[in-house]
Amino acid sequence: MAKTIIEVEKQTGILSRTIRFWLSKGLFPFVERDKNGVNYFSDRDIEWVMWVDCFRKTGMSIEKIKHYITLAAKGKSSAALRLKMIEDQKALIKSEIKKLEEIDKKLDYKVSYYKNMIVSDEDTINPVSKDYEGIITLKKR
Repeated sequence: MAKTIIEVEKQTGILSRTIRFWLSKGLFPFVERDKNGVNYFSDRDIEWVMWVDCFRKTGMSIEKIKHYITLAAKGKSSAALRLKMIEDQKALIKSEIKKLEEIDKKLDYKVSYYKNMIVSDEDTINPVSKDYEGIITLKKR
């Protein structure tokens, strides 16, 4: 049974205004529209809405998604190109995850430092503190 944008929003959690924006950009070429201009999404369309959301969360541009749609419409003959697009996007995500893990480690250090400061009552990174050790000394630890 076909659903309206509001129903798709309720089902997917993706804001209707976002879906409307994507629709205006041509990301849902197979969505049916009635004589009153109401868009109706089939189960396949809803699945595609979720894929577009996934692609956008990876940072894939609207233009790349449109290209992906064009390739998908060509069927099996474009499978290798679509695979390459997804693998490239996945590589970008892996790189971003690595950066975030490095940031997480730095934040873990800060959390540990401040917990230790609270327990020990020593402030080794404040230059006006009697306990100051400096950044270079701290890095050697």
